[in-house]
Amino acid sequence: MKRTFLSAFVLITVILITLTINITQAQTKIQENFCISQEEVKLYNAINDYRKALNLPKVPLSKSLSFVAQQHITDLLINKPDTNACSFHSWSDKGSWTACCYGGSVKNKKCMQEKPHELTDYQGKGYEIVYWENKDATADNAFDQWRTVTASRSLITNFKEWEDFSWKAMGVAIEKNFAIVWFGEEMGTETETKICGSGKIIKNEPPKLPADSLVVTKATGRYYLIFGNFQTMEDAKKQVQKYRGEGFKNAKIISKDNKFRISLTDYAKQESAASAKKDLPEKFKDAWIMPF
Repeated sequence: MKRTFLSAFVLITVILITLTINITQAQTKIQENFCISQEEVKLYNAINDYRKALNLPKVPLSKSLSFVAQQHITDLLINKPDTNACSFHSWSDKGSWTACCYGGSVKNKKCMQEKPHELTDYQGKGYEIVYWENKDATADNAFDQWRTVTASRSLITNFKEWEDFSWKAMGVAIEKNFAIVWFGEEMGTETETKICGSGKIIKNEPPKLPADSLVVTKATGRYYLIFGNFQTMEDAKKQVQKYRGEGFKNAKIISKDNKFRISLTDYAKQESAASAKKDLPEKFKDAWIMPF
């Protein structure tokens, strides 16, 4: 049996109740010898390889978010806050954090989003996906499950409701039945994260777009909202950078038939592209959909 869970911001049906329990909240100091396992590195790489295949930037590893993920798994395993109406996104009243129950009739995004700041010096909000199965979790099983669920796949790839988010930090943890990943829009303050038992480190570097992310030369099976056609690559690059500056962060150049077309954005389904076309500003009303 396998289950995957997302924060209330992902699943509309997921609700939380913040429990009013008087506990002392304090940021927990991350131990100097903190490290992530080889299996956790495998999960981290699987997610970034998937993003790379979609021309999305690599998300840097965050020691802080990995620590939060490990803390949450420990809480789930030992204190078991996921009881009755509370899902795996719940936190117990046994630690230096705000206890809360996901499930019920009240929504409060802060319960989940503020956990990184409660536990570490990470300044941004956090967004979590949780995987559970009735045997030891693995990187492969967790990633395969998340990739097949629309909500988790959208979060990982900044699609649909996550299109306006830009992940600059990722934390991973795997232990016993659980695998957890956290995403954040702020870079972490740490410079590196150790890999357990190897003497190796993963550096925390700003995300970079793949070199070819600006230009699409091979068919992808996606639907592109085209607005503009240029004879030279130089002119097309100037225009696409202008559109990115205007808010079309996924704007790119479609190089086909010796022409350089500007795509404002693109979608996996034609109906999604058609819906987005209707919502374009008036100045882009002549945009058209091109499958490629």
